[in-house]
Amino acid sequence: MTKPARLQLSRAKGFNLQQTSKATNGLSAVNVARPSRFGNPVTKQDFVDLQEIFAEAGLKPIEGTWQEHAVRCFDAWIGGDIDEMGAPPTADEIQRDLQGKNLACWCKPGDPCHADVLLFIANHSSEAKP
Repeated sequence: MTKPARLQLSRAKGFNLQQTSKATNGLSAVNVARPSRFGNPVTKQDFVDLQEIFAEAGLKPIEGTWQEHAVRCFDAWIGGDIDEMGAPPTADEIQRDLQGKNLACWCKPGDPCHADVLLFIANHSSEAKP
């Protein structure tokens, strides 16, 4: 079975997500950027506020880039540790809608991205997270 991948969205003229996805590994793609159901509600502007939310939730804020922090917050939100951002998609929803598909976001390849969290949940239903 082909392993789903994370793709980067583009505003370049002629960019076609499905064509790019099929050319990458033959799989179709789902856009998981904001404002989709699977978009990360955490923005760069939220960084300072999220430090406070993490403290209130008893979670230690991470050092590093805002992207790392945003992905950590997304993972905690999906896991039910943060209520302030509304109801996250469930693991069942993620698996039903995203399993076996490439996931596309605006994050640069190699940068931290919430799509990696979604890829894991969608395609490793019975395994523990690393």
